[in-house]
Parts: sequence; C-alpha cells; structure tokens
Amino acid sequence: MKLSDSERPLSPCIQLCTLDEQGICLGCHRTLAEISAWSLMTAAEQWKLIDDLTARKAANAATMPPAEGD
Repeated sequence: MKLSDSERPLSPCIQLCTLDEQGICLGCHRTLAEISAWSLMTAAEQWKLIDDLTARKAANAATMPPAEGD
C-alpha cells in the first residue's frame, strides 16, 4: 500500500532469482537493470516500478499456459 511518494516501498524481491529468456526475473518480474538500479531510485521511481510490475505480472499470467493439474 502506497502511503506517500516519499515513503519507499519494500523491494519486490521474493528470493526466486531466476531470469527467463527475455531477462525478466521469474520471482519479482524485474529486469536485471531494474534490480541493480533499485537502491539508486527515488521513492517515486520505485513506486512507479511497483505499478509497472503489477501490470507486467498480470500480462505474464495471462499468457502462461495452465500448470499441470489445472
């Protein structure tokens, strides 16, 4: 939950650090460049990336085939 633009969000890292063929982390959905830049970003830039990741996750989920057993 975003409380203010000056309050930094928690890192989206979930300790599942594996890049796919496009260079996107399977855990947090960030690129390697976004991961390495995280600590240098302003709070506003971090919140923007969090918003982008939400959309990226949704787009990725819509294109993934169902898991076995589903």
